[in-house]
This record gives sequence, structure tokens and C-alpha cells, in this order.
Amino acid sequence: MSVRESIDPKSSLWAWLAFDLWFYRTQRDLSLAQVAMIVKSTRGTVSNWEAGRFRPSDTCMKRLDEAWDTGGHFERLHTFACAGHDPDWFRQYVQYEMAAEIIKVFHGKNVPLLVQTEAYAQGVLRAAGHVHEAEATTKARMKRQEILEREKPPYLWILIDQEVLECVVGDREVMREQAAHLLSLAQKPRVCLRIVPRDAGWHPGHDGPFQVLKVRGREIAYAGAQIGGRLIEAGDEADILAVRFDEIGALALAKAPSTALIEQIMRTYT
Repeated sequence: MSVRESIDPKSSLWAWLAFDLWFYRTQRDLSLAQVAMIVKSTRGTVSNWEAGRFRPSDTCMKRLDEAWDTGGHFERLHTFACAGHDPDWFRQYVQYEMAAEIIKVFHGKNVPLLVQTEAYAQGVLRAAGHVHEAEATTKARMKRQEILEREKPPYLWILIDQEVLECVVGDREVMREQAAHLLSLAQKPRVCLRIVPRDAGWHPGHDGPFQVLKVRGREIAYAGAQIGGRLIEAGDEADILAVRFDEIGALALAKAPSTALIEQIMRTYT
């Protein structure tokens, strides 16, 4: 069974969109290359849409609706898919993360997943009550971090509230190891790690954690929430989170003072 054939259009709006892209194309006896010409993209991109690996833009869906006279079917489906809850968001987000050229992350409660140590990750999961799946989930998180070891890793910009480093997860040794890991990462040429000091007061990040990714020139965002987050592929909302990242960054310490603060906090755990 191919990846495309495994898609269940009843599972999510994005799966429905992927299925309909394939169904409408094959009903018209068109090739992937022919559809690519209509939407002004590439054959591989259209193939990835139909397989659910990547998600199309609103502009491309408008072009299909116009060319196929569908009465706005694809544009509407795309709009609702962007706005609704998506049970497949995590799988799609990880795929975007793997392909991202730039990753910007803010977190005010935990060290972001991409830079967690194994012990810290397990500590967070166990504290949240995920005892049985802690080991497997931690391994998956460590696997995601492999993108930082590539020959050409993504540019990684991280903003963390000072309170994150002062909140003990696991034990003091776990926190010392985590702080040391952050200091090591901060030396990498494509990593910018900055701390938002406690005295900065309220800032837009208090509404919750979020990430902004640049993937093939397009900005994708993810906003965290209590029960589950939301993958944001509509340009306007992604732009808003990109601006909020800059607003929080304006309150953060510069790289050198941030490193000094991490070292200072790390010494309290010895």
C-alpha cells in the first residue's frame, strides 16, 4: 500500500484535502506534472500534497478551483483545515521541522524539546504523569534533535524565560546537566540562545509557547495549548506569531549576558 493509499479522508480535514486532490486529478485523467503546471509548482510538490506529506497554500487551491470550475471547493476545504483542530498536526509539524531552514522557538515553562537533555525530557514527562511512555517519548525527542547535527543544520533561535532555568525538573543534577548542554549549544554558529530576564515583566509569550518555522521560503507556526496545540499554515496568523517572537526578543538579554546568566544559574545547582 502506497502512502497515498493509506490516507483516510475521514481522519482529518487535511487528509480529506489530500484525498480530494488525488481524486479530482485522476477523475480528469491528469498527470502530476499537468496539475503542477496549473498551480505553478512542481510535480514533486503535488505528489507530496496527495500523500499528505506537505500542505498546499491557499493560492494554489484557488488556482485549482478556477481551472477545474469546482465552485471554490478546494479553497473552502483548505480554509477549514487551517482553522480546525487537526489530529495529525504533530506528524506534519515534525516533517516541517526536518525540512526547516530556520526554527524560532519561545517557551516560558520548559526548555524547548529540541534542546532538552535526555534526563530533563524524562523528568518533564514523569512530572506530567506520563510515566509509562516516558522512555519511548524521550527517545523520539532525542531523534528529532539529530537535525542539529547535520552538516548544514537549520538556524535555531531560542527564547526562554529565566524562570525555566530556575524551575527544578528531576533534580539539581538534571538541571546542572541541562544548563551545561544549553551553554554548549549556544556556542554553535547557527544557534542563538537568549534569556528573557524575570524583571522583563509581562510579555506576549505569557499567552503560551510557540514556534515559527521557515520551510522553503514559507512560514509555518505552531501554538501550544493545554490539551493540544495547533499547527498554523495560514500566512496571517504565522506572521502574527513571528512578530510576537520579535517583541519577546526585544525584551531578552543579548547572547553574551544570556550565557552569563545561564552560567550563574548553573552554579546554584552544584
